[in-house]
Amino acid sequence: MSVPYYSHAGITIYHGDCREILPSIKADRLITDPVWPKPSKLLRGADNPAALLRGALAVADVKTVVIQLGRASDPRFLENVPSRWPFLAVCWLRYVVPSYIGRVLNDADVAYAFGEPVAWAPGRKVVPGGVTSPKGEMVRGNGKNRSKPTYEARQETMRHPAPRHLRHVAWLVKWFSDQGDVIVDPFCGSGTTLLAAKNAGNPAVGIEIEERFCELAAKRLEQDVFTFAGDTGT
Repeated sequence: MSVPYYSHAGITIYHGDCREILPSIKADRLITDPVWPKPSKLLRGADNPAALLRGALAVADVKTVVIQLGRASDPRFLENVPSRWPFLAVCWLRYVVPSYIGRVLNDADVAYAFGEPVAWAPGRKVVPGGVTSPKGEMVRGNGKNRSKPTYEARQETMRHPAPRHLRHVAWLVKWFSDQGDVIVDPFCGSGTTLLAAKNAGNPAVGIEIEERFCELAAKRLEQDVFTFAGDTGT
């Protein structure tokens, strides 16, 4: 078992290859934004994202898998999800202000859930179909029609090539994990899943192969302050 890069208040980060570390991780739910098909070349694993996801899930032992992709990402990428997790739901993670990728309107990310649903509870009887990020959050894509990010969000984006909306990931944590569940993100990047889990009171484990992103995630988690709507990451 690797020595944690960061560990505090129930949140742990490991620096290394998730395919080597995941077999020793005990978790309940896996929520991640993996390296997509045709990703930024700045990301490790960009040469073969399918093999990377397939290898990670082959050694993961969790009840639920939630994978976030861009609306313009080829969903056949999900053929790499083992059949031991049956399809559960698809959810839309919408933007208030869309952009575009070529001729495709980039107005949402899409999350695909596999495996077991969360337990029935008052206020959580039916899983809704999605959530909309608030105005002012960063918008993905190369289009010119973007909402203006906060200074903190802009700094976060400059330091990671694939930013994610905290509001979106917090929604996934809420609807696809029970209170007290351990959440694992094998591609944790700058730690947005870990931050969402922390804010929800869930323990979480992140794995990241790039040390500079481990450092970025650790710094975000150490900021024990309220997180504003414009906070993004991956």
